[in-house]
Amino acid sequence: MSTLLEIEAAAEALPAEQKEELVRFLTARLRPSVPQPRKARLVREGNDVFLEAPPGAPPMTTENVKRLLEDWP
Repeated sequence: MSTLLEIEAAAEALPAEQKEELVRFLTARLRPSVPQPRKARLVREGNDVFLEAPPGAPPMTTENVKRLLEDWP
């Protein structure tokens, strides 16, 4: 693939899961101008508290959660 049009066509032909993986791959290679925290953080919204993943973290899909739990002690 040598042109942007060819790359775009190839990316468009990918299944949704592989498109998401490609986006994570490309995003990880972009260097932000402002350093971003690489740790998860707690976010409060009203009475709720959420754990927010850092930029570039993999999505918490069923498959990823199962994989994480397999390695749990």
